Amino acid sequence: MVVVPPVLFDAPKRSPLTHAIMGPIGPVRDGVRRLVLTLPSYLFIAVLLLACAGLGFVQPWQTAAVLGYNVAGIGAFYVLVRTGMAQALAKDPSLAFQRVMFNASMVMLAYALIPLARGLALQWLCMTILFDMRRLSALQVRVVAASAYAMLIGVVLLILEVSPSSIDRDAEFVNVAMASVTLCVLLVVTHIGQGISQHRKAQKVELERTVAKLNALSVRDGLTQLYNRRHFQTLLDEEVRRSHRCRRPFCVAILDIDFFKRVNDQHGHATGDVVLREVSRLLQNAIGPTHALARWGGEEFLLLMPETALADALNTLEAVGRAVREHDWADHAPGLRVTLSAGACQHGQGLNLTPTLELADRALYQAKHGGRDQVVAVTA
Repeated sequence: MVVVPPVLFDAPKRSPLTHAIMGPIGPVRDGVRRLVLTLPSYLFIAVLLLACAGLGFVQPWQTAAVLGYNVAGIGAFYVLVRTGMAQALAKDPSLAFQRVMFNASMVMLAYALIPLARGLALQWLCMTILFDMRRLSALQVRVVAASAYAMLIGVVLLILEVSPSSIDRDAEFVNVAMASVTLCVLLVVTHIGQGISQHRKAQKVELERTVAKLNALSVRDGLTQLYNRRHFQTLLDEEVRRSHRCRRPFCVAILDIDFFKRVNDQHGHATGDVVLREVSRLLQNAIGPTHALARWGGEEFLLLMPETALADALNTLEAVGRAVREHDWADHAPGLRVTLSAGACQHGQGLNLTPTLELADRALYQAKHGGRDQVVAVTA
């Protein structure tokens, strides 16, 4: 078989700073990139809190507490992902579930410390869950929703216990009720979205399998799984060009199962199909990985032997004939015996392939009329 070496392209060069920050290509870099995508939302929150603190709507210590918690959490996640520890700690190297739980706790911290943020806490919480919804399992989404709701109720009860004058009971009751409804709707939407995502993944897998089958059918014979004639013609043309370019010989051989019609007549066509498949398997095992084999038509096979002189081709064909001859065919049908005849030809430089195939076919004719179960070789 002609093996075409892959064309190698230079990978895009990255600066040492980028490599140091983002990490090596693979799960580590993907996890860091996922974390970087969340930074604009954190930055927006930080700017908003600082502006509110500057205008006197929020106490500086409250802003410092929320921002400090935010920075510490992001820093911890970055270290875990960048060092690769996240892969050892969790199946998801981006730590999506852990980050969503952290975001929920951050929202609850802001809810407890900053009264001005309580009206936006629910929306903020939903956004943090939706951002990583596709990366969470159904169980993880339920855990996040239940934990967030439990934290919200706990924070409200704590505020009522510590500083009841700082909270509007009716407004907080509405917030908790809306959180119940919103989180339930979010669970339903998440379930539907994940169902659609799984359906699409299943469709993609099925499509890939179908494409693989179609590709196999386009180059393989359905019965023997050898190359079919149409695809093998492409391999032959490539070998002719390669031989002319490199000035190296190659041989082709046409092999035919002796008295195959008799096999079908005496043992049935089902046994004939078994013989074709078994002969194909024996030939593949005998020729080695550097040669290519096709079902050329009916009970005929075509063997391509790149960079092979005629003497070496004869040795290969003798081994092939011996493997078929010595196989225990009685296991497939009582009294069954199978042999091969072959005609081989070494391709001549400067010629197209048609004369070579014609000479191989004539050599096969001589082998069959000379007693069968033999090899006849000629040179173009």
